[in-house]
Amino acid sequence: MDVVLAALGAVLTLFIFSYLLNDNPLFRLAVHILVGVSVAYGCVVALHSVILPVITPPETTDSSVRLLWLISLVGVVLGALLFARGIRGLSWLGDISVAVLLGVGVGVALGGAVLGTLLPQLSAAADPAIPEPQVLPEILKPVGQVVAIIGTITGLLVFGFIWQRPARGLISRVMNGGAQVGRWFVLIGFGAAYGGVLVASLTLFADRVQYLIEVLEKISGG
Repeated sequence: MDVVLAALGAVLTLFIFSYLLNDNPLFRLAVHILVGVSVAYGCVVALHSVILPVITPPETTDSSVRLLWLISLVGVVLGALLFARGIRGLSWLGDISVAVLLGVGVGVALGGAVLGTLLPQLSAAADPAIPEPQVLPEILKPVGQVVAIIGTITGLLVFGFIWQRPARGLISRVMNGGAQVGRWFVLIGFGAAYGGVLVASLTLFADRVQYLIEVLEKISGG
């Protein structure tokens, strides 16, 4: 049975690799199988790990636990109301869930961006105790910290669209100049991120090739 499953995995891997030649039915079949299995697995996990525990009343008499269960039921009701958007005449019920979802989502995203990203990034950039790569000489460590601070500030100015207007006045000229410098930091950051993704992709490719070799050895009895 293990050999059959390994061979099936190898065949599906080859189907995925066939996209290198051209988009073909074998590749689409493998993608459809992947999406179908992923959706089915997600539905089963959601049913047994999320839905059933929520709709099942807790056995304890603790008031705080029961309060949390009632709050969870509110979430279930809001989720069920989303299905009403496909029913003519009742679609307005789904708008309630969408409004709550957007409101909570925007609040969480804004709070997370400010408290979890922006402020820690500025704090880390201004912290003189941040660790530096060991390849830098001791005398160049302050230079790296200054570059980190400049890159953070100018990188943020790139996304300040108010400074994209024609420069008028000293402040506007300084902000536009900082944004120009920040673009280079952003380009370097994107390049480094792309390089990391490329290395990760090549690692996965090498892992799949090694898997195919192991399957061939297992089938041939080597």
